[in-house]
Amino acid sequence: MSLPTIQKTHLALAVMAIATASAQAEETLPSTQPTLLDQVTVSATRTEQTLDSVASSVDVTTADDIEKRMANDINDLVRYEPGVTVTDDGRTGAGSFNIRGMDANRVKITVDGVDQAKAFDSTKMFLRSQRNFIDLETIKAVEVVKGPASTVHGSDAIGGVVAFVTKDPADFLKPEGDDSYASLKGGYSSADSAFSETGTLANRSGDLESLLIYTRRDAKETQTHGGADVNGDARGEADPKDIGVNNVLGKLQYQLSDAHRIGVTAEWRELKSDTDLLSMVGVTPEGNDAPYEKFIAKDSTQRKRIGVFHDWEAFNSAFDTLHWSLNWQESETNQITNDKMGVNTETRRGFPERLETQERKKDYLYKETSWQFDLNMAKELSIDSVSHLFSYGLAFERKEQNNLNKTTYIQDTKNEGEEISRYAPKATVNSVGVYLQDEITLLDDRLTVTPGIRYDSFSPKTETDQYYPTEVKDKSYDNWSAKLGSVYKFTDIISGFAQISQGFGTPDMFAMYFEEKVPGIVHVKPNPNLKPEKSESIEVGLRANGSLGSAELTFFYNQYDDFIEQVYLGRNSQYRAGIYQYQNLDDTTIKGVEFKGNLWLDEAVGAPMGTSLKTAIAWSKGKGTLTDASGSLLENEPLNSIAPLTAVIGLGYDAPSENWGGELMWTLVAEKEKDDISQNDTAADETRPNGDQFATPGYGIVDMTTYYKPVKDVTLTAGIFNIADKKYWKWDDVRGLSSTYEGLNRYTQSGRNFSVSVKWEI
Repeated sequence: MSLPTIQKTHLALAVMAIATASAQAEETLPSTQPTLLDQVTVSATRTEQTLDSVASSVDVTTADDIEKRMANDINDLVRYEPGVTVTDDGRTGAGSFNIRGMDANRVKITVDGVDQAKAFDSTKMFLRSQRNFIDLETIKAVEVVKGPASTVHGSDAIGGVVAFVTKDPADFLKPEGDDSYASLKGGYSSADSAFSETGTLANRSGDLESLLIYTRRDAKETQTHGGADVNGDARGEADPKDIGVNNVLGKLQYQLSDAHRIGVTAEWRELKSDTDLLSMVGVTPEGNDAPYEKFIAKDSTQRKRIGVFHDWEAFNSAFDTLHWSLNWQESETNQITNDKMGVNTETRRGFPERLETQERKKDYLYKETSWQFDLNMAKELSIDSVSHLFSYGLAFERKEQNNLNKTTYIQDTKNEGEEISRYAPKATVNSVGVYLQDEITLLDDRLTVTPGIRYDSFSPKTETDQYYPTEVKDKSYDNWSAKLGSVYKFTDIISGFAQISQGFGTPDMFAMYFEEKVPGIVHVKPNPNLKPEKSESIEVGLRANGSLGSAELTFFYNQYDDFIEQVYLGRNSQYRAGIYQYQNLDDTTIKGVEFKGNLWLDEAVGAPMGTSLKTAIAWSKGKGTLTDASGSLLENEPLNSIAPLTAVIGLGYDAPSENWGGELMWTLVAEKEKDDISQNDTAADETRPNGDQFATPGYGIVDMTTYYKPVKDVTLTAGIFNIADKKYWKWDDVRGLSSTYEGLNRYTQSGRNFSVSVKWEI
């Protein structure tokens, strides 16, 4: 599939969709069917708005979308969202979100407004922490805010926001009066042999509402396309894996009076996995002449949260509405790796020369514990016939970060030695943010202008001990962020929007203090003098929203200063693989264009009522500063975090009876062209001796999902994915790998697979 073909086809669809919507501008009848732009977002402005009234691009996925598309994890969640991807490394599974080329901790993830733990990736398989602590069975909506959003969400929103909103008791109950609800849901996915079971209970007794959701998942490894690798006999199948997940969400909410509502929320999620890393058997570990004889991983992640909130509808002189919440959260990643390898005959790590093998156990722990307080208020005023909606508030967070790396060397079932260390010091970070925003409505509600400003302050305090004895100087950071957005309605159907916004991100503790010395191999140096990352974004677009459907065309340009990247500083006889350090780099830019649309075919061409055509396309281009093999800075290098051109076309049908329907989705991804890949992002990577990264070929895959309600309270859902059994790779999973790497097949996506589920509501 060539890139020009996709561009011509889908830009034509974009123009056609907007043109047909414009032709309806004179219609006086309102649309009778909801469109993409009728969906509601809160994360974009902190106030409830429909998508066609905000000055930025936002994607909203509802619980109904999640169920009908059979999304089981965050990878599935963004399957049909061009411009948004999720990385997956096999052992730790689905990790962080990538929005328009910004990934990892540059994308803020929240659950009910509570910041989620940060990711850490040392490039070592035994030393990673991901950010996937969410079970989609408890999620009511997911909002993806694309581009810098620090004015509303503070630090870490430099690349965008993924905001999860959990289900409430009211989502299952009648609007008024006492009521009860119960449901059981079971599902199976062939891609990872996963069984899932979910039980839901909701109740309203007087003014008290309650909710309890429990989900159990048991799965195996996600299958690759299988077979031996095309470049050799290396393992091309996924490593065997056993996964068990428990997830609980509980809520109690009480209506004290017409003006006051209080509630408490409790969440607990635990994932445990055992992986037999067969792909590592026979591999020669770095710094050792003999290969691995075994490689076993036992990993676990856990997140616990308890929170309280209070909603107050006061309508006094200071505010109309007030919402405050206080949340305690603890997130923990524990990775245990057991490996056995041969050793050199020379003395190694103090072992006697008589030892011919060496068994090692690495136990890595990363934990974040936080207290988060949020206060948000809103006040609507009319001043000189101009409407104002002021929103303002503050956020305080106290976060404790802790990591511990314990390595035990074993011989003849006896512990022969032990090393305990921290890769970064224990730290407590206090942060405070204050924001003010005004939504100004002018010209008989045709023009909305939204200025906003925020101040953030961060004060980390590190703690040295015997495991990290190096004294470090703590640094505090503060920052002002601003934005200015506007939406203008040219007609009742056509509107335009534009926004200038700033982003801000503090340096991660690991980037500042992580240090590793492997004698004779590599040295990763700390850099406590890192400056915060900053960004400026310009976004403009055109929207159409009418009886035929909706469409949105968006252009964006983002510029980043003091971009934090790990750079190569050269090599010497002491560290032959090289010396690395995180540093601030300038001149990083990302630009692109996106389109999404929903056309009601019953209105447009007389198709059966409930038939729709959905389209989406995303294209981005990024340039930045990197280092080459000599350690010299290179400007205008391609950013390898940018995904190839992607488009999705979907034909959907929902029967007017709401008893059955389905979707046929066609995903098209262009090849990753070699001139769009920087070969210098990891200059000393020994898997790419010729600097030749693997460039993913283009592909097209077709999925189909359907649902049917044989009786009122039972819903059957089924889906078949990758119907044509296409072999393909996702760019985010393989970027940095050599085109001659023998394990490439291990990164392929699943071939033809299916999912089924049944839900019984009582």
